[in-house]
Amino acid sequence: MNLNKDKSSWNVGIYLLEGRIYVVKNKNFWVIAFIAPTVLLFTIIFALPLVTVFVTAFCNYTPFQSPVFAGIDNFKTLFINNSDFWKAISNTTIWILLQTTLSISFGILVALLLYRKPFGWKFVRASYMIPNIIPTAATGLMFYLLQNPDLGIVKSIFVALGKGDLTPNLFGNSSYTFITVTCTWIFYSAFNTILIMSEIGTIPTEVFESAKVDGASRFQVDLFITLPMLRNILTTCVILAAVSMISQFDILYITTKGGPDNTTLNLPIYLFKTANLEMNYGLANAIGVVQIIFGLFLVFSIGKIFKFGKKNE
Repeated sequence: MNLNKDKSSWNVGIYLLEGRIYVVKNKNFWVIAFIAPTVLLFTIIFALPLVTVFVTAFCNYTPFQSPVFAGIDNFKTLFINNSDFWKAISNTTIWILLQTTLSISFGILVALLLYRKPFGWKFVRASYMIPNIIPTAATGLMFYLLQNPDLGIVKSIFVALGKGDLTPNLFGNSSYTFITVTCTWIFYSAFNTILIMSEIGTIPTEVFESAKVDGASRFQVDLFITLPMLRNILTTCVILAAVSMISQFDILYITTKGGPDNTTLNLPIYLFKTANLEMNYGLANAIGVVQIIFGLFLVFSIGKIFKFGKKNE
């Protein structure tokens, strides 16, 4: 077989057909050939189920009834006189605010401290990553067992103090549950810390040196130089934190299942209960649609807020 010696015309590849080798000169063929499996899997695993969710959200749909178009009845059920739905929205919003403020602020603080490489910083950095290595489901179970009023360390502490009968049920009492659950993930900021540290490393050292020559204190350097130059990575961290709270399920389900009295109910838990306990798939998918739209709105809003702040500098 005579092949053109100018490989630039056939460097995309070759294929075998009926025992003969053919040169493929069209680069688009190979682009499509390699992308097609990914597009196919994406369509089957993600796109089609997503379309199904949006379609059945407008239907009466149960295990005992095929989907029947019902217009916006499911959304009316959610938004009108539905205290559970609004409680889920309220809790989700509060957790998003806490996660995007306290958690990221803690991550920034640790990143600024570790970047200066104090004594033992490598050990602290490695230890700080341990909670993120453990699966969140295992973390939820660990916290649940540690704070169990009968077997956990909280019980042991109160017994040692001679107050065993006063041991609080931190995951079972509505007075403590919200704060207790929040504390199980609020300091999960190691990933944010790593991202911020890597971004600080890209800032030219001349900038810091010039500030020091001008007499700026360490606090002033961090506040007026470092933080403004971290805007892009902080936008990413805030978006990731917000999305993680919108989809938070495993820790909540293991520790409280949304209770007691819906104190820790959020959108994923409410969706799960509606689909698996009430067997109302249409209403559950309507919750899913609201969750998706809520998430997209948050991502868009966060991007706009950070972009607006940049324009006003």
